[in-house]
Amino acid sequence: MYHTRRLSHLPILFAFVAATGGVSSAENLDLPYRPAVGSHWIGTIETRETTTKGQNTASTVAREKNELRVVGKLKDGYRITYTIRDGSFEGDGPVLKLMGPVVGSMKGLSFTFETDDGGAPVRILDVAKLKVPVVKAIDIVAQSKPEFASVPQLKQFMAGLRAQYEGATPETGVQLFLDKLLSYSAVQGLADMPVGEERSYDDELAHPLTGTKMRAKGTVKITSVDRAAGLATIEWQQVILPEDLTKATMEVVKRILPNADQGSTEFMAALARMKIDHLDRATYKLALADGVVRRMEKTAVVKTEGSRKEVAVIMTLTPAK
Repeated sequence: MYHTRRLSHLPILFAFVAATGGVSSAENLDLPYRPAVGSHWIGTIETRETTTKGQNTASTVAREKNELRVVGKLKDGYRITYTIRDGSFEGDGPVLKLMGPVVGSMKGLSFTFETDDGGAPVRILDVAKLKVPVVKAIDIVAQSKPEFASVPQLKQFMAGLRAQYEGATPETGVQLFLDKLLSYSAVQGLADMPVGEERSYDDELAHPLTGTKMRAKGTVKITSVDRAAGLATIEWQQVILPEDLTKATMEVVKRILPNADQGSTEFMAALARMKIDHLDRATYKLALADGVVRRMEKTAVVKTEGSRKEVAVIMTLTPAK
């Protein structure tokens, strides 16, 4: 859903407040991100999305296998090449069946991005390569049903969505195309973190479609350290404040229905009934030796009146042999 900015770059974390209060004598860990230049990694991504509305449930499963190579060290980050080796897309509904050829066309796609010093992507050097398959997918969806061409509001929305991706810059393309990598790198580079203490933070996110600012509250905790396995387990969760998420959703509705009588009693009443809850949770396994996350299990749940959407993502990164 909405990724968090990498936690170690949130200034509020330098003034963490422990959930239990007071100062702890727990062991503190520094977990610098330092992959070896020239290192080669094998990655996997599995995304399961389930949407329930009343008695109806729809689900999709997307899988990807990729390769990453750390090709250079920058002054305050790294340069990494990313190659998609394989992928599949399964799900309910005729539109999803149309996506098979798009997924197939992405096999072998390779691009380069740069990170900050904690491994979070900050720019895609050849972002144009990623625009082609995504814009193609949007066009396939837009052409799949007559209403996308005949209903002015839907046609305008799809055109706006297409323009957003087509106009992506190396910097803005990061959130659009590499959102999962942003989530994956969220806990990399943490410094002076006490083991066993839950720390809280405040954040501000931008809605991906409208840019509307949304406040969020989160917690992070190093729950255990396995020295024998060389791994730290980190638990993270984040909640977007419901009133801010509702406001952002209202902006989306207004853009989708620009010609509606937005001042009418019926329209305002429908918006007023909106109540949205959004919760993200994740568990990370992070290697002590190089600060690289080896596995992330993340679940995002969005609830509205009469519907529930859950997105579960499992990502892994393993040194190539």
